[in-house]
Amino acid sequence: MTAATNVRPREKPRASRSQLALTLIVLVWLPMAALLVWGRGGILDVLALRREVRLLQGEVAKLEAENARIRSEIQRLQTDPSVYEAIARERFFLKKPGERILYVPEGQAPPSPPPPASPPVQPPAAPQQTP
Repeated sequence: MTAATNVRPREKPRASRSQLALTLIVLVWLPMAALLVWGRGGILDVLALRREVRLLQGEVAKLEAENARIRSEIQRLQTDPSVYEAIARERFFLKKPGERILYVPEGQAPPSPPPPASPPVQPPAAPQQTP
């Protein structure tokens, strides 16, 4: 027999269990973890949606307060005639007999009164010298 016939082909070394587990983690679990964090419907999306829910809840609370204010104004308008009078006097410049309306255009302040006059300041008297 020749030397070439006695040589066996080399077998591939078999992977150990720890190498298989590491390969499984890298090929399967890491992409799944990445999808959980960054994928559609992942953790980052959930956090963004929670933030948006908080903002919308704040807006809803403001709108509910505005609705309550408007409802109370409607109630006052339905029950109190003096509210109509106040609105008519402000918006349409209506007046009662004998009243006068003073109109100041927007952006112009009424003239301010002059400052009070202060007494003139007198210089101190020079000391008198005795001869």
